[in-house]
Amino acid sequence: MTPHVNKWLDLLDRAGWTAVQAAAGAVIAWQATDEVGWSAALWFVGGAVVVAVAKVVIGQRTGTDETGSLIGKPVIEPPPTSTTP
Repeated sequence: MTPHVNKWLDLLDRAGWTAVQAAAGAVIAWQATDEVGWSAALWFVGGAVVVAVAKVVIGQRTGTDETGSLIGKPVIEPPPTSTTP
């Protein structure tokens, strides 16, 4: 039995964490150099989020199941079956 995946929560989770990671990288780059301003940092984060959303949507629509996996195999394995009676 394939588990049910809430596609909206999956999208929010994956793209949200990408946004957090991109924002952390942008803040580090902004602090480490005078070359990166706030507008460049926002473009960096926005671009990463757009790519993350596109990847999730493509995975959800083209994968072998509804888990959003693009690697050809499900990323969620079925739960183990009990061997004891």
